[in-house]
Order: sequence, then structure tokens, then C-alpha cells
Amino acid sequence: MDRQDEQRSGPDEDRLFSEANAWFFRLQADDHTPAERIAFAAWLARSPAHTRAFAELETLLHDLKEPARAAARAMPTPDRIAAPGQARIAGFRRFAAAAAILLAVGGIGLWQGPTRYQNAIADQVTSVGQRRTLMLPDGSSAEMNGDTALALDFQGGERKVRLLRGEAWFQVVRDPDHPFVVDAGAGAARVLGTQFSVRRDGDRTTVTVGEGLVEVATHPGGNAHAPWPDSIRLRPGESAEAGPLGLTGPQAADPGVAFAWRHGQIVFRQQSLASVITALNRQWPGRVVLLNDEAAERVVSGVFALDRPDAVFAALERGLGVHATRITPYLTLLR
Repeated sequence: MDRQDEQRSGPDEDRLFSEANAWFFRLQADDHTPAERIAFAAWLARSPAHTRAFAELETLLHDLKEPARAAARAMPTPDRIAAPGQARIAGFRRFAAAAAILLAVGGIGLWQGPTRYQNAIADQVTSVGQRRTLMLPDGSSAEMNGDTALALDFQGGERKVRLLRGEAWFQVVRDPDHPFVVDAGAGAARVLGTQFSVRRDGDRTTVTVGEGLVEVATHPGGNAHAPWPDSIRLRPGESAEAGPLGLTGPQAADPGVAFAWRHGQIVFRQQSLASVITALNRQWPGRVVLLNDEAAERVVSGVFALDRPDAVFAALERGLGVHATRITPYLTLLR
């Protein structure tokens, strides 16, 4: 690399490359807005350097065709670079950023398809990191966690909610003549009047009860009044899971953990780092990516505020010895 190229790899160039990363990642998100697309176009037009930074990012992403995780494992670390000049280190940072973006959004075409379909048929949707409480037609309420989609059916005396993805807390008005049903794919919950949460993780459904009694079944059928075969009843402080192998439960559930998100907190008690990252990615815009498979099973415990991601990363660094690198506001690497 000649002297002119090395000068171009200074702080301004790095800043523009970081901004290009942020724009690339943000525009892949399903909830990006027309205003953001206009702002991105204005950012590109600001100077030739802005256009060059985004083109450089696209070139890197195009060149990194092999699996992103393999690329991440093979990445050199800065202390192992033979000639750690300013331009060489800048090149490492850009390679790391591009490889991590491939890892984070490499499957974006796969996961966005179901998300867009779910959003199209949903009546209510929240984006990642957003929480919303809504009143239902029967007077009940639903509190939606981030990245959640609900379809409502309250026609002809029905009280039915389909949880297409995500998690929601329901406070149900009692009506003995009209059971309230939440269908979450692998399992469904039926109540007359109570408080409970339902979470859908792919092909698994978890129901946790805060108050009253809740009946849980797998594939109960369309009749809300008919008996549900192979169902179980949950009491306050209990949960059950429905999945491909049927029902599991009841088992004890700690409301302080299960419902912490309703109070702007997230609680981990002896959970693997991999599951912690999965939970964080449901709560924050962007992605947290773990680059070290061997760290995935390290155990995490703690109570964290959802609006203070830096405090969460600082605690993980202190407790687990991992290192957090904030590539962009929408991408954090743990290694």
C-alpha cells in the first residue's frame, strides 16, 4: 500500500466506513422507514468519500463469499499482525466488520421472508426493542414484547389471538361463555379470565401464568369450547412448553425472571451465553454476534436494564472474560 493509500486510512476514512456499516445493517432491517432511505441517499450524496466508503463495504461483502463463521474463526487478531501500521490495522478492522456483518445478516433473505409474511397478516406488530400495550375488543389487554406480531379474531363471539412470533402478556377479562384462546403454533392457551404470558420461539411455545388458571395444549383444534385432549392446567408461578415432542410441564417459573421485560429489565440466572445473546437480540435493534463457539456455554447470571446495553456488555466482559467491540450502533461483536 503506498503512502497516499495509507493516509486515506485515517480516522475520517474509518469513521465513514463505520457509518457505511451502520447504514448497510439498518437498511436490511424489516422495520426501516422511507425517511431512513431518503436520509441514506443524502448521506451517499454528501461527498465522493461517502460513496467510496459504501462501495468499499459492498466490495468487501462481495469478496467474502465463504461462510462468515469460518471467516470469523480465521480472522487475525491485531496483536498477531506482522506489520501493524495504521493502514494495516484499519484493514483488519474493516475485514472484521465485513465478516461480522456477513455472519449477522448472511441469512437475512431467509429470516426476513417469514417476518414480512407475518407482518402482512398481523393486526399488531412491534419492532425489535419496542414494547406496546393494546386494548382488545373484549376489554382484555395485551402487552407486546419487542419483535412480536399478533393476529386478532374477535368476530361472532370469538376471543382468539394468534401469536405469530415473539412474546405477549395477557390480562383477560372474565367471560365464562367465551373462552379466551392464544394460538402460538406448537401450542395454545385457553382461559376464562386471568393473567399470563405466551412466548413463541420457532417451533416451541412457552406459557407462564401470573394469576388464575390456564389450560395449555398442543394443536387443540378450532373449537374453543370443546375439550382439549392431552392438555395440562397451569397455576400461578407455573409454566409449560409445547414443541415437536409434545407438552412439557408444569414446572416452577419465577415471575421475576419471566416477566422482567414488562418492567424494562432482563434477568439471567445460570443461563448460557448463547441463550443470553438470543434474548438480547430480541430486545435491541441490530445484532449481537458471538464469534467464539467455545464461549457459548459459559454461564451468565444478572439483572440488567434494557435501556443500558453498554452496562450489559461491561458486565459480560468482567464476568466472562469476553471482549465486546461495537462496530456500529447496530452491530456488536463478542469474542
